[in-house]
Amino acid sequence: MKHASSRRGLVIVLLVALAGTAFFGLRAARQFIYWSDPAHHDQTPEGWMTLGYVERSYRLKPRSLGPLLAVAPTEAKHRSLEEIAADEGIPLPELLSRLETVLETAR
Repeated sequence: MKHASSRRGLVIVLLVALAGTAFFGLRAARQFIYWSDPAHHDQTPEGWMTLGYVERSYRLKPRSLGPLLAVAPTEAKHRSLEEIAADEGIPLPELLSRLETVLETAR
């Protein structure tokens, strides 16, 4: 009886490991396919985008645009450019203009 419960535990651990591998593998494959599409490269920044999205689109280092734009760091990880503009108290078109200037010089 002790062997049966031990095997059951190992099977559960194996199933959890396989589920985790499948989840993260599919997630990585989906991101690879999305960012491999040239249509997602060098996209014109829009209000719905996050800084991370723009960084990936322009193939920049992660978390490199915030300091270049002098955007205050925050606890919110996924703030859109619209939310950043509102938090900084500047109009969205002004933030987008600053961002485009930074992107031109960053490349």
